[in-house]
Amino acid sequence: MHAAWHLFRDNGFDQTSVDDICAAAGASKGAFYWHYDSKQAVFLDILEGWTRDIVDQMMGQFLQAVRSADAIAETTLALEREIRRGRVIVPLWIDFTIHARHDAKVREALAQFYRRARSAIADLLRPEVADRLDDAGLQGLAATVFGAYCGLMIQEMVDPDGVNAQAAVQRFMGMLGGLLREAGAGLVS
Repeated sequence: MHAAWHLFRDNGFDQTSVDDICAAAGASKGAFYWHYDSKQAVFLDILEGWTRDIVDQMMGQFLQAVRSADAIAETTLALEREIRRGRVIVPLWIDFTIHARHDAKVREALAQFYRRARSAIADLLRPEVADRLDDAGLQGLAATVFGAYCGLMIQEMVDPDGVNAQAAVQRFMGMLGGLLREAGAGLVS
């Protein structure tokens, strides 16, 4: 799976063959087919791993950040870590998204990942906005935050001279910190 992930990320799903995966993993085709029915099965296994691991890691680091004494600074650092991760996985997200348009299994696996990510974001935001937003508003905010992250990462990938995701996050979080300080909100000490 690790070898397939790197090949899918670097070369794309369509340009990666089972032979390529086996060569990169130092495994035989028989070993590959012992673990997976097809190249698509590896693809889906990667998505399932993302759903379990990445969202849990993201949730842990952001939960710690928003509970810290300087939530804005710590959340900015957590976002910067996610930007570094995003630079590695966004090309594969795009490939998964293209395949999701035509493959129901990939679409459902990717949708599950996105639902879990949005849910984690909503859980993080809930304590800060519970008195101002109902559940539908919170879900909308979580989807917008996640969409902004994905969009920022895609922009940086396509236009690295025009968009630096880390710099954009630093500017945004600086502005947000200033607004929250003025409003006396709980995220800023």
